[in-house]
Amino acid sequence: MKSKNSSRLLLAFLGATALVVAACGSSGESSTTETAAVTADTAVAVDAKPFDGVTLTFGKAPHGEDEKANWEKWLPAFTEKTGIKVELTQVPWDQLEALYTASFASDTPYDVSYQTSTHLTLFGERGAFEDMTPRINGEDFASDLQNFPDGVLGASTYNGKLYGLPFVVGTIAMYANLDMMKSAGVATVPTTEEELVAASKAIMADQKSKGNKDVLGFYTPRTVADYGWYFTLASVHNRGGDFLSADGKTAMMDSKEVKDSAQVAVDMICKDKVQPANGLYNREAAIELFKAGKLAFILDEPSRVKTFKEAALPFAWDIGMPVGYNGKATQFATTGHWAVAAKSKNADAAWEFVKWLSSAEFNATYNQRYAFVPARLDADASGGDEMLARNASWVSVWDGLKTSPKVSQLLDEYAKALEAATSCKTSVDDAFASAQKGATEALAQG
Repeated sequence: MKSKNSSRLLLAFLGATALVVAACGSSGESSTTETAAVTADTAVAVDAKPFDGVTLTFGKAPHGEDEKANWEKWLPAFTEKTGIKVELTQVPWDQLEALYTASFASDTPYDVSYQTSTHLTLFGERGAFEDMTPRINGEDFASDLQNFPDGVLGASTYNGKLYGLPFVVGTIAMYANLDMMKSAGVATVPTTEEELVAASKAIMADQKSKGNKDVLGFYTPRTVADYGWYFTLASVHNRGGDFLSADGKTAMMDSKEVKDSAQVAVDMICKDKVQPANGLYNREAAIELFKAGKLAFILDEPSRVKTFKEAALPFAWDIGMPVGYNGKATQFATTGHWAVAAKSKNADAAWEFVKWLSSAEFNATYNQRYAFVPARLDADASGGDEMLARNASWVSVWDGLKTSPKVSQLLDEYAKALEAATSCKTSVDDAFASAQKGATEALAQG
């Protein structure tokens, strides 16, 4: 969509061209003077910014304490290019839904906002966001979408409407203590659930023989607070299942695939005892356990690569794909998206900003700093780090959440059931029957 400013720029250029032609038909000093004047006018027109003077409001939850300072470094380049000024408001994660609700209900919502997978469809269904499909079809941008994997684009789409452009993909990685593996005779980082259990048992037995009785084999978060669903739904997807039907209308919490996956987690805690019991460690405590050489394997986000390298761990370590099932390994995580408010009074300028934010160049800049995987296949965010480059390559097998306005409630039901089952006091059948009931009620609320 062309702006009024763009039209004015074109008219200015055509006017200047006409004067140049007239000047070429003259002779003498006046011709030189006129030509000089025209050249100056033309230079002004060419240098004009298409949205000069427009100010956008921008809402985003921070991914790091230094993010605001980094935006202050990044945004001037966009302003220099377009004339658009951007006012950033950092929205705290724990207040995100409430503050976004208030913003989009007002007459002056954030023109552009960062949306998680769980909130994009929630607010999209409420009519908060502009459908980007007409803009993409109206410009030469459709070809650029080929740089986004289908799974990533699918997470931005609900009911046939593209509510955002993908930006980050939060994949997960298996972090492994190579020194422990070598000592126990474990040759490679486990790639299956069975290999993970066997390797964990071997390492724990080896460490016990050396007098290290408090070593654990494996840890993955299981509680609601630690985003337990984030780390276990990959196992469900590897089995060909999901917690929600393809049309987003039916809960599948008590399906065989969901319960079989949960049973693996239960057995690792209650039978094989290679994972700590519920409540013994939370996510951050487990990270410290790994850093201290007391944990062989841990699942966590790619950003931990930087954390561990900065900590200069006193042992050799590496990363691998999360373990798969029956020869299949799927990366499961959520995505972050850029959305334009439906009620934005500067929608054309907001779209220009979203395109800049979604570019391969900015994807690489941002995600290299915060160790996320870019949503674009052509954006290199590794910064030359081989481990981060490996993480980025796994986006090709990425599989995300079903798009549903109720996804946040459904994930809470799933995580509560997993937490109950892994307590070793509640059966998997009972825990996920309860989850199915809660999820069905949530979907019925409309």
